[in-house]
Amino acid sequence: MGGPSNEKYRSFEWFLRRRAITVVVPRAVAEELGESPSEYTYQRDRLRAAQMAGWLVPGQVDFSHPGVSTVVDTARNRMHHLSADDVTEDEIEKTDTILAGIAYQYVIREETFVTVLVSDRTAEQAIEDALSTAGVGDRTTVVDGRSLLRELVEGDSKP
Repeated sequence: MGGPSNEKYRSFEWFLRRRAITVVVPRAVAEELGESPSEYTYQRDRLRAAQMAGWLVPGQVDFSHPGVSTVVDTARNRMHHLSADDVTEDEIEKTDTILAGIAYQYVIREETFVTVLVSDRTAEQAIEDALSTAGVGDRTTVVDGRSLLRELVEGDSKP
């Protein structure tokens, strides 16, 4: 979605602020987005800008919490099943499965509703399935982040 000067970023930020939504990014996902490698300064800067603006906070998946590991494993197995012809189990994005775990973790901590943003249709389906299997599908939704950004920029949700 780019950085703070990008229309997608600004539209997304406006959408979040208007609804008092906080985005939680697990450390593994931040690393994939470039939080740690020095060659990804651009991505690091956009994460930092969102954090400084107050709508993004770092998250840590708590694998000691009952059910979190099961949801992550379920998402991983489902992704493997859905993409068996395309990738090996070792090639499955671990960060996508972490999103299922952190969503579950937040829902069982009495958050009223959790939305997971992804940019991969297989991950979207696998996370949805894992959260439904865990019994929290009615309090979660999985959204294609690219489609959401496109709708925000093209729709009436502009700042």
